[in-house]
Amino acid sequence: METEKRAGLDMTEGSPIKLLVLFAIPMWIGGVFQLMYNLVDTIVVGRFVSIDALAAIGAAASTSMFIMMMGNGLTNGLSIIVSQAEGAKQEQRLKKAVAHAVYMVLGSGLILGLLSFFGARPLMKLLGAPENIIDQSVLYIQITGGLTIAVMMANGLTSVLRAIGDSKTPLYFLIFGCILNIGLDLLFVLVFKGGVAGVAFATVLAQLVSSVLCGLYMTRRHKRLIPDRESWAFDKAMIKEYLSIGLPMCAQSAVLCVGMFVITAVINSFGSDIVAAYTVGGKVEQLATITFSNVAFSFSVYAGQNFGAKKFQRIKEGLQKGLIMVCGLSVFSTAVMLIFAKPLALMFMESPSEYVLEAAVSMVRIEAMFFWALGGIWMVNSALRGMGKVKATLLSSIVELAVKIGGSVLLPIWMGYVGIWISAPIGWVLGMVPSLVILLRWIAKQKNAVQER
Repeated sequence: METEKRAGLDMTEGSPIKLLVLFAIPMWIGGVFQLMYNLVDTIVVGRFVSIDALAAIGAAASTSMFIMMMGNGLTNGLSIIVSQAEGAKQEQRLKKAVAHAVYMVLGSGLILGLLSFFGARPLMKLLGAPENIIDQSVLYIQITGGLTIAVMMANGLTSVLRAIGDSKTPLYFLIFGCILNIGLDLLFVLVFKGGVAGVAFATVLAQLVSSVLCGLYMTRRHKRLIPDRESWAFDKAMIKEYLSIGLPMCAQSAVLCVGMFVITAVINSFGSDIVAAYTVGGKVEQLATITFSNVAFSFSVYAGQNFGAKKFQRIKEGLQKGLIMVCGLSVFSTAVMLIFAKPLALMFMESPSEYVLEAAVSMVRIEAMFFWALGGIWMVNSALRGMGKVKATLLSSIVELAVKIGGSVLLPIWMGYVGIWISAPIGWVLGMVPSLVILLRWIAKQKNAVQER
């Protein structure tokens, strides 16, 4: 591996904070452009189609997220295997992991695509989508979910490259894909009058083109990742290891999305205006959390590489400093949202009603007060995930789910739709408890092991 010039960051040496910042900066920038994939859809639909179309995309959001997160569970599992192999300097293991990732993406992409296409309408009916928007919601899911393999290809390539410390290459192709997505959105909606379907096709096509180009570039820049003939030989042990990490992460995604389904069903019961408010509020929150989310998510690569290199003390040191950084950034985001929630929400609506605007702003401000908890749970779970302890993060998700479901069902009885907004922060706080306990136990165990030597 040393014969090839390394284009990624080696996180097993040097200042943890410097490494996290250097790695996170391209992810920050990429996160902004990643948001644009979704934000442009929302803005174009909200301003150039109709408020019902905007609500339709919002009603489909939990289902689309479920499909995407199930795919991400598998591709993120790849990043753990690759980052640990990178830290241990195991070249053949890297190649084998990439080869078997291709098998997993093709197989799971096909299964998720079929489930999305045929299951969209029954699921939207089960969630109680309003009749005036259900057809558009179903169409959006059938297109974006049915062709989810394009998204899985992009996420798989990104996971591999980031796992070896290269966060710049995914950024370049993400920017390209975003610009392409904007152009296709405007073309399909304003010129071809494609409405919700046009926006869905634009997103999928942009992801597909970007991922193909990124894959071609990777074959030239990171040749050590390209599988040889031996790596393509089907290995049950590798698949088993892959699934041992990927399936719990899929289960974690499923658990969180079940909570989203329940919340969506509750929101749908309030009518399309609150659905639209929830859609807008969610987009504004994505803008706010980008300031600290990528630092937290990048820690899984840092933890993975150092875990593979058996440098456990560096994981502890990096976690302490990373938490301070994430906490500071989350407080900054809270302040921004408390001040600018209303003008940011107005970006997504051409002629908003006061009712929709007020509901969206209340969601943003309430949940912003607990961004510190959201950053904390992301950071702690990223550390556990990087070390391969994905069952611990699954437990965290189950607790978070139970709280969100209970809160979203019960609190609206006394507080109306505001009760839904409050249930999410309570879930973040309580969901962090089991992960934090498990992580602290692991740190104590490592400390005792060092003292016994």
